[in-house]
Amino acid sequence: MAGSRNNHYKPLNGALSTIGKSPKMGALALAIGERLAGNANAVGDSTYEAHAAKVTSGWANEKRAGAVVREVKPHWRDWQDAVLVRVTAAMRVRGRK
Repeated sequence: MAGSRNNHYKPLNGALSTIGKSPKMGALALAIGERLAGNANAVGDSTYEAHAAKVTSGWANEKRAGAVVREVKPHWRDWQDAVLVRVTAAMRVRGRK
């Protein structure tokens, strides 16, 4: 019906914040970071590692679960070839269906 309101819907204020701060989300972010680091290690000459990190997110700029991938042993060719950027782009494209 046009104009009718769904009286059964109740917003869950703070739900995204709760999900973003959960240990499961932290584990998922770290797993994605480890996959990214592994792929970069496979194609590059540098050494990459993933670490759990808190990221700023949401309207209130809260600290939420995340991960960071760092180049821990750099090689000049990886910088020149933008290995981490290319691997990230390739993983993004592969995820689309």
